[in-house]
Amino acid sequence: MAANRPEGHTPSAPAWCVVDFPELTAYSMIFSKGPGNDETLPDLQAALTGGDDRPDHVERARIVNFTDEGDDAAEAEGDVETVFMAYWVDPAVYERWRQDCDVLHRAGVYCETAVIPADRWETIAGTKRPLPGVRNLTSVDLTELHDYWGAARDRMADSAEDPFEAAPGSPLPANLCLIRSGQKWDECLDDEREMYFTDIEPKLRAGIDFLANNPDTGCISSRFLREQTIDGEDLESTSFVGWFEDLASLEAWSRSHSTHLAIFHSFLSTVQLLGRPPKLRLWHEVSVLPEGGVELLNTDLSPLAGLADPAS
Repeated sequence: MAANRPEGHTPSAPAWCVVDFPELTAYSMIFSKGPGNDETLPDLQAALTGGDDRPDHVERARIVNFTDEGDDAAEAEGDVETVFMAYWVDPAVYERWRQDCDVLHRAGVYCETAVIPADRWETIAGTKRPLPGVRNLTSVDLTELHDYWGAARDRMADSAEDPFEAAPGSPLPANLCLIRSGQKWDECLDDEREMYFTDIEPKLRAGIDFLANNPDTGCISSRFLREQTIDGEDLESTSFVGWFEDLASLEAWSRSHSTHLAIFHSFLSTVQLLGRPPKLRLWHEVSVLPEGGVELLNTDLSPLAGLADPAS
C-alpha cells in the first residue's frame, strides 16, 4: 500500500489521520448566492440541522473573493456566496433529504455532492485536537504514512490496485479529485499570528488564485473559504476547496509548482523562527470519486457543469 514511501523513512513530526471511514459517505457542498439569499439561508440552515434525515455533521463558510477592493467588498454589496458542507454516513439518508428539501430548488442554490467509498479518500492533520471535516464522523490515529511526496496516495487503500487515472464516465468523468485543506489560527500567540498573516497566508492566497486562473494545471474549481459558525459568524479558520481532473494533477501542483512550494517553505520557515511547536492547525481531506460518484444539482451554476455528458 505504501508504494511511495522511501525505504527507512521516519516522519519528522507526528500526524493523525482517519482510520475507520464509513463504508460510503455522502459529502454535499450546498451553495447559495444572489437575490433572495437572506431568505434562503435560514431555510437551508433549518433543513440541515433539523429532521430525521439531517446530516451527521454540517459546517458553514463563505467564499472569499480576491478583489482589488478587498475581501469584504462583495459582502458590503450584499453578494456573499455561502456554502454549507454536510456529511452523511448513509447516502440513502442524503437522498431522502435531497428529495424532500424544497429550498434546494430556489434560484441561486446549487449542490455538488460526492458519494465517497471508504477506500478512496484520506485525511491528515498535525494534531489530534478537534478540526473540521469528515474526522467528525469517526476516529483518528497516528500514521507513519506522511512527510513524503506521494503519502496522500499511499493513505488511500484503493491506490494499491488503482492508479486513479482520469477517465471518461457518465454523467461526469471518473476519478475526479476533491480536496478540502484547512488552516486554524485561533490558538496562535501574537508572534505566530503575525507570521501567519505576513508570510504564510499571502502565499496561500496566491496559490489558490493561481489554480483558479490556470485550468491547464488540471484544476477545475478553486475556492477559498472563510469558515463560520452554523449561524454565520466568522471563525479564525479558512479552507481551500478544489476540484481536479484527477489525483495526479493535484499531486503535480503540490510537489513541483512554485506557488505550492512557497506555501510549504513559508510554513517550515515559521516553525524554525518560532523555536517552539506551532499552534497553527493544518489539515486536509482528499477523495477520488469513481464513475457516478459525483452528483450536481442546478448544474448551470456549478463550475463542474462543463464536464457533464450531455447524453446522460
